[in-house]
Amino acid sequence: MHVLITGAAGNLGPSVCRAFAEDGQSLRVLVHRKRPKNLDSRVEIAWGDVTDAESVRRAIDGVDAVVHLAGLVQPQTEAEPELAERVNVGGTRVVLDAIKRLDSSIPFVFTSSTAVFGPCPEATECLHPDRNPCNPTSVYGQTKARAEETIRESGIDYVILRLTSIPYQKLGISDFRTHMYTIPLKNRIEFCHPQDMALAVLNSVKRFDAAKGNTLMIGGGPSQQMLFEDMLRTILSKFGLPVPPRHKFASEPFPLHWYDTSASQELLQYQRRTIDDYCNDLASQFPAPAVAILRRFIGPALGRLIFRLL
Repeated sequence: MHVLITGAAGNLGPSVCRAFAEDGQSLRVLVHRKRPKNLDSRVEIAWGDVTDAESVRRAIDGVDAVVHLAGLVQPQTEAEPELAERVNVGGTRVVLDAIKRLDSSIPFVFTSSTAVFGPCPEATECLHPDRNPCNPTSVYGQTKARAEETIRESGIDYVILRLTSIPYQKLGISDFRTHMYTIPLKNRIEFCHPQDMALAVLNSVKRFDAAKGNTLMIGGGPSQQMLFEDMLRTILSKFGLPVPPRHKFASEPFPLHWYDTSASQELLQYQRRTIDDYCNDLASQFPAPAVAILRRFIGPALGRLIFRLL
């Protein structure tokens, strides 16, 4: 199968491209500015932009399926709402129009976000698209919700995957500054390993006939449902670091919760890894002696000072 993936250079792209390549699928990626790092040399590059109809048409020509990952994310969406609308909604419309002109039967998989629900601090059950309405409060969530509606109205076959927040494969200081403190410590969150997310996308294409027409929740499942402070403690303790002071975290509810992933798991069979696996993956990116020194000496001695400065 020859598959086009948009957004290959984004947060989700490398994991998804790797999953397809390891499964033996033939890949073409639509790339805007630069070639994604660590991309298999056999992957075909199509240069262009999801907002440019001609480059999208060329990229889609001859493929058997389209996976649409491309889009702006927070905080850029909140800082540039007009650009977010043009890319997240307008770009999705451009891809859909190209599919309809070339071959409306091409399977289309779209990665949306659980941000479309908005904050749900009063919810007592796991969120589900058939039971819980969209009520996005962020520009990001609003553009994802509008993109979903554009897809449903397009007349093509689709699968929409509403992803929980997927952690980066590699974490940097800027990630802590940009993302960590925006979520209250007591906020519910459902962890999902990046490789499990990628497997869900892959299986959405491979099992498209069974999954098409569905909006599916993608998360780690009941065993990966926790509070944000629990997730942070698990990840940071791997490196001997404490949870930062509570006053540094936001107090307003964040649009994350727990999700009913029973339908997606039944169809896609992707929930295989846990947050502990993710922590081990992070630690494996560093020399073992360095991790040991961080855990035993640097973290306990300087951890609180480090987070006071972030």
